[in-house]
Amino acid sequence: MLTSRFFRRLFVPYLLLICAATGAVGAFAAVRMRGSYLQNTRLALSNESTLVGSLLDRDLISGRIDAVEPRVQQLAGELNCRITVISEDGTVLGDSEADPKTMENHGHRPEVLRAAVAGQGDITRHSATVRADLLYLARKVIASDGKTYFVRLSVHLADLDRQLWLLYGALAGVSLLAMLTAAALSFYFASRHTAPVRELAGFAEALASGDMHRRLLPGPKGEIGVLTYSLNAMADSLSSLLAESQKDRAELLAIITSMSDGVIATDTHQRIVLVNQKAAELLGFQLEGAQGRPLWELVPNEPVLRAAGEVITTGERCTFQVSPAAGRYLEIAACVFPGQGPVAGLVLVAHDTTRSVRYQELRKEFVANVSHELRTPLTVIKGFTETLMDGAITDPVVGRKFLLTIQKHVDQLTNLVNDLLELSRLEGLPELPRPVRVDVGMIARRAADLLQPAAQKKSQTVAVDVDRAIPRVLGNPDYLERAIANLVDNAIKYTPEGGSVALSVGQDNGHVTVEVADNGIGIPPDDLPRIFERFYRVDRSRSREMGGTGLGLSIVKHVAQVHGGSIDVTSTPGSGSRFRLKLPVPNE
Repeated sequence: MLTSRFFRRLFVPYLLLICAATGAVGAFAAVRMRGSYLQNTRLALSNESTLVGSLLDRDLISGRIDAVEPRVQQLAGELNCRITVISEDGTVLGDSEADPKTMENHGHRPEVLRAAVAGQGDITRHSATVRADLLYLARKVIASDGKTYFVRLSVHLADLDRQLWLLYGALAGVSLLAMLTAAALSFYFASRHTAPVRELAGFAEALASGDMHRRLLPGPKGEIGVLTYSLNAMADSLSSLLAESQKDRAELLAIITSMSDGVIATDTHQRIVLVNQKAAELLGFQLEGAQGRPLWELVPNEPVLRAAGEVITTGERCTFQVSPAAGRYLEIAACVFPGQGPVAGLVLVAHDTTRSVRYQELRKEFVANVSHELRTPLTVIKGFTETLMDGAITDPVVGRKFLLTIQKHVDQLTNLVNDLLELSRLEGLPELPRPVRVDVGMIARRAADLLQPAAQKKSQTVAVDVDRAIPRVLGNPDYLERAIANLVDNAIKYTPEGGSVALSVGQDNGHVTVEVADNGIGIPPDDLPRIFERFYRVDRSRSREMGGTGLGLSIVKHVAQVHGGSIDVTSTPGSGSRFRLKLPVPNE
């Protein structure tokens, strides 16, 4: 579009100028040609009038019109003009195109009057005799007998114009040819001069559309060549800058995308220019289509928007806590872009502190639970110890009973400390140390054998069913035995006397499964989600009475997790429970 307008501006004015000049020259040539042609005609008529006067001298001397008339007709035919012979008194003696007898006196004709005075006169006028425009030339002729006559020659202007139009046509053809030639030359030179401009315009459009690989061929010498070199150099610089900018942006996006914190950056109009997936997750919006939207529309959170407004107003960095949804706790740092003027862009960095807050809550809960678990046995031990010191130790029955109670609570404290140490050790293991191939069936039988005495005291049966085809798993045999023993021990504790406990080992979809089922008291549905938490008991008084620490199932869960497995439970109150430990089978 630009180059076509430039071409028209270059080509059309030159063409119009050349056409105007050619037309002016043609018009001037036509005028000059007409004047020259008329002048030549007058000169020819002048010469011919002299000749006619000489040839008619003898006829004029006779003075007979009948002698002059034929001679005039003959000469007019030979000279191709109209010839009129007029006497001094104006009488027409002969005319090549009219009857002299019918013609009026011509002594007052302008050309005759001029010839009478100057010897020759010419004029262009309308002839009343022949009813046409003619060019007249009259010459004063003195015959041999001394009498004065006038010989007038005339040419029809129609014939003259016909001849001139032929010349005008030739001149017009030459002018048209000259204009066409000029147009072709103008088009050629305009195209030649606009070709580099078209090339430059195409190059600029390519750069504007993002094509940084296009370059111009070396142009002609002069300003175009210098401009071509400069544009190529500019394109090289732009390409380098763009590549560097894209590299920096890619690095920035890679860093922001890989960050565990959410990042939002806005421009001076508080529209999103940069955002990562983590920010979308933490602040609850869709990442797709977020860029370019206003911050207030994307994050309609009053504390966030209020803090953003304060940061923009004061220009000082601030940190604040928010809890937008689903119990998630966030710490958001907000700051402005430096050097942005009174209205600045904004950067928000959101850090998820939910885990830290929950760890704090769990720590407080853990300390409270441990304190509670320690307080009861320590209170009992202290009370019985004081009673013994007050003299009960001398009583062999009461003293022994009190000592057995103290021993029971000391054992409970020992088990609690051991379970805490074991649980802490399991939680600190990122992976199993020195895992080996373990026969889960053999470990299950051994755990059941160890707990047979406890089952026999309650007249319970412990049935063990092990699939002989189960593969070995990769793990720690001591941890796995402890986990299975805890499950069997819990089943025995919470199953009434005379009940049954079933321990089975099989395989299911690439996993070795250990199931412990009982027909005991069962677990209420509301307690099922929390039974694997530390110190959680369905019935605290009964569990403590049985010597439980509240950490057994938590230890089982951590053993399953550190082996890459899982533990789940189904239970019906009054009908029993079924725990299922799944351990992955390693690829051979």
